[in-house]
Amino acid sequence: MLKAILFNDTSHNKHHGCQIVVKQIYELAAAAGIHIVRACPMRHDWRDDLRLQKDIAGADLCLINGEGTLHDDARAAQMLVALAPFCREHGVPCFLINSVWQRNAKLIEPARAFSGIYLRDHRSQEELAAAGITSRVVPDLTLSMIPPPSQAQRQGYLVNGSFYEERTQEAWAALQQVADPALGYLSIQALPLIQTGKGFPAYIWKSLRSRFKAWRARRQAQQATLGRTIERKQIKLLRWKYCATSDFAFLERLAGSQGVITGRFHCVTLCLLTGTPFFAIGSNTHKIEALLEACQLQGRVYPDYASALAARARIAFDDAERLAVADFVQGSRKQAQQMFVEIAAAVLAARSSQGRPQ
Repeated sequence: MLKAILFNDTSHNKHHGCQIVVKQIYELAAAAGIHIVRACPMRHDWRDDLRLQKDIAGADLCLINGEGTLHDDARAAQMLVALAPFCREHGVPCFLINSVWQRNAKLIEPARAFSGIYLRDHRSQEELAAAGITSRVVPDLTLSMIPPPSQAQRQGYLVNGSFYEERTQEAWAALQQVADPALGYLSIQALPLIQTGKGFPAYIWKSLRSRFKAWRARRQAQQATLGRTIERKQIKLLRWKYCATSDFAFLERLAGSQGVITGRFHCVTLCLLTGTPFFAIGSNTHKIEALLEACQLQGRVYPDYASALAARARIAFDDAERLAVADFVQGSRKQAQQMFVEIAAAVLAARSSQGRPQ
């Protein structure tokens, strides 16, 4: 097995989409003969960790899970992309996977040091291509998951919030304004995972504390009553009150719904995964719009929650859309599997050319 270090392990997020992504990275990598020996938590700066730098130099490859981090030359994006030239200096192949790419003028030069780049959408690919950097498109890795069985009888509609707090406030207010008993709220908030076996012992205790606090927050939220509008300080309460306690439970809620209105990218991908009709509200990058372009779905992005809710009677997929979604999900799963096979093959080929043992 090839030894890899994973960077930007977003499973530390209290978010079902991020937790599913990292689980899929582990599974897909293992199937391709890649063993992830350490997984660097998001926001953990490798440049300040000498032991980690030593381990990087001794690894067979490094993987960066870009997700939605690489936009607008963000500080976290600069930290991650700086890894590519460091790896090249030490003869370690470095691959960027599962990433958006948008408005990153400062990151172009260090990005040239990647051994391979796999982006989530064609818009991101076009931005890099304009700078002369080649990349491949593999849709978001949540789509590589095997979903729970679809439910024959779907009932009711779900509203899900947004990355933006003001959008989440808007979502709740719009839901209350409609006052339809067939409408419910579902948060993508997830209980923190216990971070064992990742090669960062300090984060085990942090994750244990975080999980205890989350259970307590959820229990308190269950007993709380929210008004027709919420203040920003109540958003955390809203998210815990209407969360699902496991990925499977979250997916089951989606799969049992007639339709979902969401401002979350990963809620959109998980709707696709479960074949659930949806309307989306734009997020902080082009990621939702680009995803729907690739999936050949039109007219499903709305400017606000009120207009999306008003149109919910038209949310169902038609036959052509159902077929397009099924084909896209099936193709995404195959592309994800192939991506890791290609990465493993590229690393082995590089070792062979250097006369190193396979």
